[in-house]
This record gives sequence, C-alpha cells and structure tokens, in this order.
Amino acid sequence: MNPDPTSPCKDAIFAALADGNRRKIIDDLRAGPQPVGTLAASLPISRPAVSQHLKVLSDAGLLECQQIGTRRLYRLSNAGVRALKDYIDTLWDDALSAFSAYATQHAAKMSKEAAMSLDPVVKTLSVPVTPQEAFTLFTVKMADWWPLDSHSLTANEDTAPGKVPDALHIDPRKGGLIEETKPDGTRHPWGTITAWEPGDRFAMTWHVGRPEAEATFLDVRFEAQGTGTRITLIHDGWAVLGDQGPAMRGGYFTGWDLVFGQCFAQACGAMTPAE
Repeated sequence: MNPDPTSPCKDAIFAALADGNRRKIIDDLRAGPQPVGTLAASLPISRPAVSQHLKVLSDAGLLECQQIGTRRLYRLSNAGVRALKDYIDTLWDDALSAFSAYATQHAAKMSKEAAMSLDPVVKTLSVPVTPQEAFTLFTVKMADWWPLDSHSLTANEDTAPGKVPDALHIDPRKGGLIEETKPDGTRHPWGTITAWEPGDRFAMTWHVGRPEAEATFLDVRFEAQGTGTRITLIHDGWAVLGDQGPAMRGGYFTGWDLVFGQCFAQACGAMTPAE
C-alpha cells in the first residue's frame, strides 16, 4: 500500500526539531494556540526568523495555522505529533525487544557458564608404580604424602596456622571413615569411604570442615599402563554447596594440582628403586 502523501515524514520532523528555536516553539505551543507575536516574544531572534521557523515546522507537519480575523494562530498538529509519538513508540518497542533478546542470551550464557563451573574436577596422572602400589599409597599411606601442614583442618585454623594434625586415620573398608586428629585430641571426619577396591577404585564422600549434608564426592580410578599406572581423580557434586559451589570448585581445581599432581606424584616417584 502506498503511503499517505499528506502524512508527516519522520525525516522532516526530526530535521525540523534539530533547531533549538524550533523546539522552543513546540514547547510554547503545548500550552495552546498562539500568534506569531507571542511566540516571537519568548525567542532571542527576529520576528522574520520566527516566521521562517514556523514555516519549517508547518512544512514538516508539526504545526497547523488557523486564520481568525486578522490574526494567524499556530497550534500543534495532532497528526504530526502522533506521527512523532508512533515513531518513538516503535523505537522504544525495538529497544525493549533488543534488550529482551540480549537479556535472554546473556542469561543463557551465564547459565551455561554456571553449569560449566560446576562440572566435575578431573585430574589424571601417570605414575611408575603398579595399580596396587598406587592404591595403597593413595589410601592406607595417605598421611605419608598428604601436605598436612597446608591442607588440613589443623593447619587452616586461625589459632594454629601451619601446624599439623596429630594423626590422619583411615579405616580401610567401604563405610570406613577418614579422620583428622587435631592436637587437642578431637577427631574430625574428612568423609566416608564409599568404594574400596584395592588396585582398581577408591571413592569417598568429601566434607572437610563442612557438615556431612554438604558433602561432595571423590572418585579415584587406577588403571594399569605398561609397567606403571594411569590414575584418574574425579571430584564432583558441587551443586550441593549452592552459591558457594563455583568458588569451592575453583579452589579444589588448583588444590588437587598440588596435592595430587605434585605431592602424590612425588611420593610415587620416590617408590621407584634408584638405579
């Protein structure tokens, strides 16, 4: 359908409104129809200049002129103002739609990033010992290689930073506890063993310094690799920690690099007979 040739053009409207004097005329006419003389009295320009501005506004469709006797009264054009309003409404609707689309995409991105931040921590390590030897070292002999001076409840207490527990006790069976004995003699669980398969798999709940209801899950697999062993450590279940989950996962992601990737790896290397 062809556009109405009498309808105001938005380009002409915005061109007319680009001048501050013309915007002042529009503001003054909001109070009602006024003659040229009244409009000119509020502007710092000559009356002929005001007349020229009125012509531009009229040609743009924003004003209408009514002859009453010898007076010419100017008033806002309903059609022109409506065209301007409709265009602004369209811009607003487009802006809202664009913002809504952005917000939806951003929320989806954040949701994806949040989901990724709760993915399991997975670390792999190849060591020059048998699966049985690696399993025994990781579990029964954990106190021999674990950095208890930095990664234990005792070491992290404000009252005794850097101190080590009196003992790290492991009950080597499914359902057994791993407990830290502090210097004051109290025992504090790290978690409960949920899988005890020597040379193959070790798993436990993990809630060091937290209630058992907030336990995450540790699963360690041992696989023969030539004359050595490939070990896969999986730490999962971060969602149980709620808003703290991503931060806790981030801490353990780097923490296992030290505990598992360095301390345990060095202990395995030390088991290899020197040539």
